[in-house]
Amino acid sequence: MAKSDVSAMKKWMEAMGFELVNSHNLEDQELIINYYVLGNFGIYEEISNYALGIHYTRFITWNPWGIDFEVQSLKELGDAYQDYIIFNPEIKS
Repeated sequence: MAKSDVSAMKKWMEAMGFELVNSHNLEDQELIINYYVLGNFGIYEEISNYALGIHYTRFITWNPWGIDFEVQSLKELGDAYQDYIIFNPEIKS
């Protein structure tokens, strides 16, 4: 994922009010995983370690119904959140 896409997604998450609730550094896999939530909607941010010479960042969304998938763009992230809002019985319009 391009740095500009990562930056745009992180800015959107901050503007929406997502909170970083946990972070893991998996040394044996050379991976950092950050967990962000807003209500019952969450995002995993996986960041590879620079020490391996391969760097990537990917975002995976999840919700309480067990649906999760990797998003490749800010539009996909926004669409996933909108779907969560539409189908969440606890959120009233």
